[in-house]
Amino acid sequence: FYLYLTSKISSIAQLNNQMLAGTQGKVGTPRFQPGAARWQTHFTSVRTKSRSALSAVSRSGASTQIKICGVTNPDDALTAVDAGADFVGMIMWQRAKRAVSNDTAKRIADVARAHGAQAVGVFVDEDASTILDRCNQCGITIAQLHGDGARAGLQVLRGAGLQVVYVQHVTPEGSVQTAMPEGPVDWVLLDGLQGGSGVALDWTRLQAPTYASKGWLLAGGLNPNNVATALKLSQPAVVDVSSGVCGPDGLRKDASKIRDFVAGVKQAPVSR
Repeated sequence: FYLYLTSKISSIAQLNNQMLAGTQGKVGTPRFQPGAARWQTHFTSVRTKSRSALSAVSRSGASTQIKICGVTNPDDALTAVDAGADFVGMIMWQRAKRAVSNDTAKRIADVARAHGAQAVGVFVDEDASTILDRCNQCGITIAQLHGDGARAGLQVLRGAGLQVVYVQHVTPEGSVQTAMPEGPVDWVLLDGLQGGSGVALDWTRLQAPTYASKGWLLAGGLNPNNVATALKLSQPAVVDVSSGVCGPDGLRKDASKIRDFVAGVKQAPVSR
């Protein structure tokens, strides 16, 4: 029995050495690590890491996350998160028609956070100090930088702990008009030349950004009727809608449009 057991142990050791030698240095190949109690797969390609960032599942159950932007009141925020939105956006730039005060922004952010969504503050020409101050007062952890003034504070904002959505403006034909970010960013958002205009981009000609650690957002002219097509053609991590789910006054959100938009996202054929 002792000789038999010794033979088996020797065979197992030889097999393990062969496996280690056969997998050494192969990217993406399972490798057993001595002393570890599990198999680990090592991937080093940037593309694989990018895909991992894009695979987050939405609160709605879709494989693409959803941002409802231009929210002006807590009731609309509640409608958005109840429908499955992952991000609730507020316009903090006071010259916009959908701008909100700090008090309203805080109440919207509270609703988002209480339901597991994240609040996003949209800024245009404010400096980094103003953006940080307003985000701290309102409980906002993500700043969306829509103009050159706001984009200039990118690294200061990230250094202070804020997550950042860096907006790049794109022509209807897909040509990016905004400079590349100077340093790392969390998200990149592709939008039309005029944010909130409701003008759709040519999704067949968009080049997906690859330099954001958490993926990219698609905005510009999205609505319940076209979001599935936009997703099929462009494959963003997040879809961002504002005007496309508004009511007749262009300010308050239409609950049925929000639900239809979410349904369109869930039905879209998306490859990950």
